[in-house]
Amino acid sequence: MIEMSEEAEQQQAAEYIAYLYDQASALRQYIDTLQKNLAEVLESLEAVRASKSAVDEIGKENQEYLLFGDRKGNIVFKVNSVDKNKVLIHLGLNYYAEVDPQAAKKILDDREQQLAEVSKNIQGELSKSIDAYNQIAEILSQVQGKKGE
Repeated sequence: MIEMSEEAEQQQAAEYIAYLYDQASALRQYIDTLQKNLAEVLESLEAVRASKSAVDEIGKENQEYLLFGDRKGNIVFKVNSVDKNKVLIHLGLNYYAEVDPQAAKKILDDREQQLAEVSKNIQGELSKSIDAYNQIAEILSQVQGKKGE
């Protein structure tokens, strides 16, 4: 029977530890990417919900609306009259459609459902990745503890 020398075993252990460290680093980067993607999806989901609320508000009588000229709020317009029968909805890739409020709500409901599903999928993948990262970190911690003994 061939036995590994102590030096060969140490070399093999060092290679395995390096492999685990590389895996942990790759997982950390993947987790960071997933977290950024999740934040973007949740932001989009909140924007869709706000748009649905705005469509609901459009039907109320004698209301003054504030229309932001840009995303930072550098300029705001007060609007007293709004066509309650038509809204412009973003379809993607700089395309917009003029539709009635009910059609807009249907489009927004579908978009909300899609984003919620994407969010759920990302959260599931994030959970699995964090679990895997924690397992590797635990192994590396145990190895480090044994080296300190």
